[in-house]
Amino acid sequence: MLFRSNPELIERVGIALAEETRAMGCDILLGPCINIVRTPLGGRSFESFGEDPYLVGEMGAATVRGLQRHVMACVKHFACNSIEESRFFVDVRVDERALREVYLPHFKRCVEEGVAAVMSAYNRVNGEYCAHNRHLLRDILKGEWGFRGVVMSDFLWGTRDTVKAALGGLDIEMPLRIHFGRRLKKAVRDGRVPEALIDEAVTRVLRTKAAFAEVGDPSLYGRESVAGAEHAALALESARRSMVLLRNEGGLLPLERGAMRRLAVIGRLADMPNIGDKGSSRVRPPHVVTPLRGIREAAGPVEVLYDDGTDPARASSLAGRCDAAVVVVGFTGRDEGESIPYMKGVGGDREDLSLRPADIALIESVAGAADRCAVVVEAGSAFLTAGWRDRVGAILVAWYPGMEGGRALAEILFGEVNPSGRLPVTFPEENGQTPHFDKRAGSIEYGYYHGYRLLDKEGWEPAYPFGYGLGYTSFRYSGLRLSAGSLRPGDDLVVEAQVANTGGRA
Repeated sequence: MLFRSNPELIERVGIALAEETRAMGCDILLGPCINIVRTPLGGRSFESFGEDPYLVGEMGAATVRGLQRHVMACVKHFACNSIEESRFFVDVRVDERALREVYLPHFKRCVEEGVAAVMSAYNRVNGEYCAHNRHLLRDILKGEWGFRGVVMSDFLWGTRDTVKAALGGLDIEMPLRIHFGRRLKKAVRDGRVPEALIDEAVTRVLRTKAAFAEVGDPSLYGRESVAGAEHAALALESARRSMVLLRNEGGLLPLERGAMRRLAVIGRLADMPNIGDKGSSRVRPPHVVTPLRGIREAAGPVEVLYDDGTDPARASSLAGRCDAAVVVVGFTGRDEGESIPYMKGVGGDREDLSLRPADIALIESVAGAADRCAVVVEAGSAFLTAGWRDRVGAILVAWYPGMEGGRALAEILFGEVNPSGRLPVTFPEENGQTPHFDKRAGSIEYGYYHGYRLLDKEGWEPAYPFGYGLGYTSFRYSGLRLSAGSLRPGDDLVVEAQVANTGGRA
């Protein structure tokens, strides 16, 4: 869940991804994923950019700009794709207003940015599979939006019917020619698919390949660029700028090295490389800096003592002997992520938003013994904090922070970096503050409201609202002014204000 509010940074990340893609001998990257996070229970929430269509669209567009400096980008999954475990068959029922205003604007934004390809989703929308869905592919994407690139299916089970897919607007079946091989030839010969549609699809493919034939700089594509020093530094910067400080009572953080002799680091995830999904977005970096390693490297004279937290009483005893404790809990790619049918027990959607009972018990045990307790949570999206947050002084969301995540975490904990991340999703107070979700549903209705819009409509208070995030300093805003008192259609409005850092830290 990185880079949510910084298009400049995500564009640079896109450039790095594209350079590494070319270095590995490829010319298209199947991303960005711009699924709307309808509910944080969705297993693939970590792979997208949040719950708000405007935010997702701008971050998706920035990714496309970066990627297409060197390769073709392919936005996915078009459309209404927010459930993992029933994604191959679920029928999403959605009215035209919700479709247009909630589930499509971010795709339109990426089309405006010139994205090369669009991948259709596995699911159905209003009764028709997305790869066959004429309303989505021909009427809206190719017709109203004027998309000139390639429409490809999701892989293996994305296409279900040869004639429906060809008539509906699919250009390429991926990754095998099951329906678009001999079956398509026969459908053309039989007159069930007009030959003009084959010409259209071929034109789109060749036009897109020609447009990107000279893109990029071959001198940049040595294998040494893959996870090299420059890109590792970018990974560190991204991790620093993505972590979100939710709670910091009494200024517990940052930890002052001069005020401590011993620091307890507790939890199995503290000493585990944990960078997220085990599915199609899985990466295999040459190293992963764990939280424990990052803290030990940054601790200086402070003695760092570790316990894996499997015995809460033992962990509590350790915390009681130290000046402060950092508890690292959360989820892994076994708890959430892409649902792969042949990989049992890996990924999928969450059952509810609570942390594991064992994690909560560990937090409460350590918090009861430590005078100063900070909790770090690794997760792909929102989680519940009710019942335990008031027991601890600080809560920091690390998400799945990548290969340099432990180093970035330590810099924030010790105050070398001021946390600046903001929540791209609402953190609800309870499970009931999210839309109805059934990860095994055969049919489900997607309404107009989710996330902060749903809470506003119902008058519910979240635990932490969309856009929330603390830092180690304070700011004063003054002198708000507008460039005009009224606007005509098409006019621009400029909003200006003075912002002053009134705290003691940069």
